[in-house]
Amino acid sequence: MNNNFENKVWMKYYSEEAKKVEMPKCTAYDFMMQQNNDRMDTPALHYYGKDITFNELAKRVDDTAKAFAAVGVKAGDIVSFVSVQIPETIAAVYALNKLGAAANTIDPRMDVASIERMIKSSGSRILVTIDIAFPKIAKIIDSIKQDLIITQSAGTSLPLVMKILLNLKVKNDITYSDTIIKWTKFIENGKNAEYTIAPYVGDATVAITYTGGTSGIPKGVVLTNDSMNAVAINFLYCDVVREEKDRFLGIIPIFSAYGMVCGMHMPLCMRVTLVPIPRFIPTQIGKLVKKYRPNHVISTPVFIELLMQSKEVKGMDLSFLRTLASGGDTMNEGLEAKLNEFRKAHNMNYPLAQGYGMSELSAAACFCVNRIYKPRSVGIPSLTTEVKIVDPDTGKELNFYERGEVCVTGPSMMKCYFNAPEETADVMRVHEDGRTWIHSGDIGYMDEDGFVFIEGRIKRMITRFDGHKVFPINLEGLINALTGVRNCSVVGVNDMDHSQGQYPIAIVEFAEGVINAEVECQEIFKLCDENVEERGKPVAVIAVDSIPLTPFGKNDYRTLEAQYKTYDYKAWAAGN
Repeated sequence: MNNNFENKVWMKYYSEEAKKVEMPKCTAYDFMMQQNNDRMDTPALHYYGKDITFNELAKRVDDTAKAFAAVGVKAGDIVSFVSVQIPETIAAVYALNKLGAAANTIDPRMDVASIERMIKSSGSRILVTIDIAFPKIAKIIDSIKQDLIITQSAGTSLPLVMKILLNLKVKNDITYSDTIIKWTKFIENGKNAEYTIAPYVGDATVAITYTGGTSGIPKGVVLTNDSMNAVAINFLYCDVVREEKDRFLGIIPIFSAYGMVCGMHMPLCMRVTLVPIPRFIPTQIGKLVKKYRPNHVISTPVFIELLMQSKEVKGMDLSFLRTLASGGDTMNEGLEAKLNEFRKAHNMNYPLAQGYGMSELSAAACFCVNRIYKPRSVGIPSLTTEVKIVDPDTGKELNFYERGEVCVTGPSMMKCYFNAPEETADVMRVHEDGRTWIHSGDIGYMDEDGFVFIEGRIKRMITRFDGHKVFPINLEGLINALTGVRNCSVVGVNDMDHSQGQYPIAIVEFAEGVINAEVECQEIFKLCDENVEERGKPVAVIAVDSIPLTPFGKNDYRTLEAQYKTYDYKAWAAGN
């Protein structure tokens, strides 16, 4: 093994206290409560202007555990959720954790067939759904065969006047019965029930979340007590600047690992107040920052771009925003340069908290934070995590600055893909050291200080007919640095002159105010011709009204690749 990696050079950035920390031997719920047991009267949640204290959250968790126990939920059971991040869902996840049961969390925006598949494959017999998603459930109600369906509303935790003001009351045609009931009745029915608190088991399932599905059918990622608590520990001891009156804006959906762990469990364990946003509209991020004045926001590069363009924060002093974190996708050099100018103009005191992770790593493995920062880097490995770079063909561990596949190990690893042993074995592999490592599928390198740099997905590499490999992130960084560019994605187009190979083409979404997009595309093409290595130049630059996004705010490369795979780039060149 490479001794540099074995010595964990990145540990020099951690305090002596941090180096002595041990993993908590308790459930996710117990750890969250232990972290706040001396401040139970302070707000755990701030929901549309209403504070919910840790005491009240604990009572809600207890009431919800009683209600689940009353309908027969026990340790090892799975309850499906087609819902969003509202106080009731947060309480439910922790209530099931107390019982030793698990939440199977499904994106309500998914198509009906996918929702049906995820419910049926989980083996659940109880389904909790947000009321606006019930029309989808109604179409599959006979197929999914649930003993009980419970409907939630985003307005349950609010007084009537606030529901009217926010227009959260949903008109629906739900016919309630003994097997289809409202959340309020569900809780009322369990008020006299008793339940047994499950003992701590480190790898007991807390939640099943689903991958974004950009490389096929979404897979269920099994998150455990230890994997969720490990991420909380990593952030607690990463030297992030915080105070106990801080607010954390929760815009990442709870049905993703990123949202479940980094957007819910981690902030609650860090003794700050979570501001859950049940239905996040990306173009409203500036409005939310202005309204709630959060001190910490975890986001994606696309959302950060929208924040910078938001009229609500134009000229606003954002010095209160201490942590602006980016994860879920790699932020290219051009966008980071724009952000640095934005930070200076808005009095933001700390650099971008760029991070790196995967659903399979409970969302977080590396991060930059405050003084621990290098431009373009996704940071150092988190406290309980180890990272190494290996040759994707031989598996040999590489030295500093050598490019290869990023592999990660540590307690934040998922338990497995749910009911998918072959897929699990493909990504979780035992190495010569006897330990299991997650194979990320990402290409990157590590420098001599332990900072990790990501250059793109192995599957996103564009391979020319002559074998030369082009990394889209390099072109995206150059183009995204331009003032008039809102977003850019580089994908491969089939080589029209050879039987194999592809060339890069750039798909560009321009900002408002750009008058002639076609002329701008020609200028970008010229810029690339003058500044990009010959074999890495795009063969076309195409303007679009908007680049498609995945439900988690990433550029949907898969859709773009399918759309432009056979694009006639020669015709484009002839017309330009």
